[in-house]
Amino acid sequence: MKTSLFVLALSTSLAFAVSPERLATFLDRYPEADTDQNGTLTEAEALAFRESMQNRSGDDRKGRQRERIAPTHTDVAYGEHERQRFDVWVPERNDDPRKFPVLIYFHGGGFVAGDKSQFDPTTYLAAGIACASVNYRFVDGENTISPIPFEDSMRAVQTIRHRALEWGLDPGRIALSGGSAGAVITLWLGYHDDLAEPGAEDPIRRESTRVNCLIPINGPTNLMPDWIVKNIGGSKEVHGSFPKLFGEPVTHPPGNSLKAKVMAISPWEFVSADDPPTYLVYTGPLDDTPLPETATSGKVIHHPAFGEALKEKLDAVGVANDFRHGFDPRGTPNLAEYLMTQFGMME
Repeated sequence: MKTSLFVLALSTSLAFAVSPERLATFLDRYPEADTDQNGTLTEAEALAFRESMQNRSGDDRKGRQRERIAPTHTDVAYGEHERQRFDVWVPERNDDPRKFPVLIYFHGGGFVAGDKSQFDPTTYLAAGIACASVNYRFVDGENTISPIPFEDSMRAVQTIRHRALEWGLDPGRIALSGGSAGAVITLWLGYHDDLAEPGAEDPIRRESTRVNCLIPINGPTNLMPDWIVKNIGGSKEVHGSFPKLFGEPVTHPPGNSLKAKVMAISPWEFVSADDPPTYLVYTGPLDDTPLPETATSGKVIHHPAFGEALKEKLDAVGVANDFRHGFDPRGTPNLAEYLMTQFGMME
């Protein structure tokens, strides 16, 4: 119980500001939280570890244990790397011959941490929605950089669509969701033109990547460093994962190489009128920006001002969207009900 209470306390502090001292204390107690083993615990790593601990320990706030529902299909491979795996949950059929719509979830962790086990499918399964939770390769700034995690996620979506009928799923009703880094992947995939290759020899590559709707959670919607510092605030370094993600340090203004890499994955660059409906969810408050340079990278990169700015852009091109801030999506029916509406399941 002490472990759960400490992790829950960190959960509360992560919604606001986490001091270096707090992170150091957490690292001393849980050295396994330092995913890249560089001796420094980032907020992204702490958040990913906290979510993992909460899933393992259950819902302490309600004083009860809840085990993670075992996937129907576990560690399904969509590539050769050990991180190219996903889990699938299919609702109980109860003699219903209809195919289930699917929610595909991408975990957070700054592209350097996190795991598919962080996802809880309970609410969605109860609503008759199948789920998949995807792992993807982590960046290291050298051998693995952007856009590899994005290409992995694209391949996962295509694989799930390719095997949908085999699992009793509807390949024509797919939604994407994810938190933080997973939200960036969600938006990039959702707004990108169809990445299918109709003439490819590999049948999976021929599958469409277009989906019905998106639920990004705490997602940075524009990754250009200068835009973030100007509009959101915080340190000029933006986030500790950026050098690993792009394979080079953040500069102001960004050089041509960095700018090209950012534009290739920043959801902001791909918005167009044919994009799917988007439910923008942020757990933090929409307070004043730009934030001071002393603001933690976690507060900066997850700030609702990202969602507010994207909403304006979506409104301008006519893409249906909802924007929520100060909103806790855990255990609430709201997101499942949104999906049911988008999937045509509501009577």
